[in-house]
Amino acid sequence: MFIIFVSAATYFGPAAYSKIKHEEMSRLMRGAKLTDLIESPDDKWIAFVKKSNYTVPSNCFYFFSKGDHGDEIWIINKAKMTKRLLVADHFDCDDVSRDIIDPHHLRFSPDSKTLYFETSAWVTSGAVHAVDVDGKNLRFVIDGVELRIIQTGQYKGDLVVNQHRYRFKGDTPLGSHNWDWLFTPAGKQVKLYKKEQD
Repeated sequence: MFIIFVSAATYFGPAAYSKIKHEEMSRLMRGAKLTDLIESPDDKWIAFVKKSNYTVPSNCFYFFSKGDHGDEIWIINKAKMTKRLLVADHFDCDDVSRDIIDPHHLRFSPDSKTLYFETSAWVTSGAVHAVDVDGKNLRFVIDGVELRIIQTGQYKGDLVVNQHRYRFKGDTPLGSHNWDWLFTPAGKQVKLYKKEQD
């Protein structure tokens, strides 16, 4: 007996197969916040944010109230058409750099192996976190907002982050500024990137 394997695209026809793939992807992304949905540069992954089932347990967060739902990050393997939870929400009243309640502004590294994202944190700044696409090595990277990842050139893979910093002359405060700084993926400062916003 001979068994002939026929691809789904051949069996259903290109148009029908495309419709099936579209419907399956829509099912996988049900509940996704479309403003926080991104595809990896290698076209293998889709990451997105959706509302979690967990609620903030206390009033220790200035930007959330007790009973509010947190958000979580999910990732889709496009080849296998499967999804899994990548980053669950996490509450820590004592260390806001560990809080993951409202992940947003998702960004893949150029090699598609790492997903970066922002969360709310301090009164004057958010926090940038990273996680490997296999779900390992979740870590806080640096304080800041408006995360961008350099995709080409000398600083490929480095991060551009806008930070709120204070200026002093000796012990005398001279005000503050919000400038873009360049950091390595590990959060080590490289240099000032740009003084003023576009």
